[in-house]
Order: sequence, then structure tokens, then C-alpha cells
Amino acid sequence: MIISTPCFTDKTPDYQNLSIYESLKQIAGFDIPTYDQIDIDYYGSTNNIYSVQYLNGGVPVATLMITYMVNPPIVNDERIAVVQIDYP
Repeated sequence: MIISTPCFTDKTPDYQNLSIYESLKQIAGFDIPTYDQIDIDYYGSTNNIYSVQYLNGGVPVATLMITYMVNPPIVNDERIAVVQIDYP
């Protein structure tokens, strides 16, 4: 499942998207270029994020990949082992 949403530049986000956005802003140590959209891909029906792609004008500028202690996770709220960022 992928959720794609503009990054709150021209509308008030709903609470769920705001929560996701605020959580992602708190990931320290990453230099994410200017973006206007994020696409979030989850593992199956869990709440565990597989990847977060940052786009600017529809063009990817960075992608976060998340690996969990049990990978792939099959239950919600699995512990994160590795977070990696890739730039195109």
C-alpha cells in the first residue's frame, strides 16, 4: 500500500497525515532536499513503513528505506534496525 499526498503546501492536512509528517521530520541526521510530496509504502497491512519517497515536481529527490528487527515485519510496531537514505 502506498499513500501519496502533497506536503501541506496548499491545504490543511488531515490528522493522520500530519502525524506521519511530524514523525518523519524528527528523523535526525538526514539532509532531505526540497520536496512537495511524499509517498509512503507500508509492509502489507501493518503500520510498519517500508519506504518514504520524497518528490519535488513529481521527481524523486530522496528515498528512506527502513529495515526492521524482524524483516519483513508481520505485526504492527516492529522495532527498527536500520534506516537508510538514498539520493537519485
